[in-house]
Amino acid sequence: MLGPITVEISGGRHAELPAQLRKVLAVLALTRDVPLSGEQLVKRVWDGEPPRSATQMVRNQIRALRQLFGDAMQHTRAGYRLTGAGLEIDAERFRALVHEGRRLRDVGRVGEAVRTWERGVALWRGPEALVDVQDVPDLQVAAVGLEELRFQAEELITEGHLALGSAEEALPVLQAMTAKHPSRELPWLRLMAAQTLIGRRVEASGDTYHRAHHHLVEKTGLDAPLLTRVHQALLNGIDGRDVIAMIH
Repeated sequence: MLGPITVEISGGRHAELPAQLRKVLAVLALTRDVPLSGEQLVKRVWDGEPPRSATQMVRNQIRALRQLFGDAMQHTRAGYRLTGAGLEIDAERFRALVHEGRRLRDVGRVGEAVRTWERGVALWRGPEALVDVQDVPDLQVAAVGLEELRFQAEELITEGHLALGSAEEALPVLQAMTAKHPSRELPWLRLMAAQTLIGRRVEASGDTYHRAHHHLVEKTGLDAPLLTRVHQALLNGIDGRDVIAMIH
């Protein structure tokens, strides 16, 4: 789910799935262990405009999924569901790792927390979740939620690296974040702090600041007072650690 919908079978083989089957699978994966009737699946996959053959199409797709997943694809009186301990869903694993990282951070094990979040982010296979099934409204909403959680995980990674004094480790993550999310202020501020910590103050107060100002102020017409204060502090020679303190 953390990219295009793919199925990896034991032994490392990947199953190629047609478009409609990917949508049914994604809906079932999103509602894992919760049974959905054929009618509910039709409604979710086709969003109120199903073809006349939609119910039969769902039955055919369920048969195909049963061939892939065996007993993990169940059909009961309540409906169809994916279940079973042997079934791993990358989005679930990602959420669990983000949660575990927060737990580790909260008990002071910041280094372990950062490595846990990095394992979670490494599960992603592209910049967008559910990228090939986002024409299904429920899946589009789920994708937005997963992508927001990825942004939070990357924020936690950079915060952890800066707290540990490993600004060079935070730098590439922050550069990617500012490129993908140029209208969010905190990654820009942390990028400026990281650059200052590794001796690139001129770049932080020059090019990075001007790019941040362009995206946060010039393109929106809004103010970014903290960006202005950090910039002025850098011009006045503030230490990188003090920049971090300013933006918390």
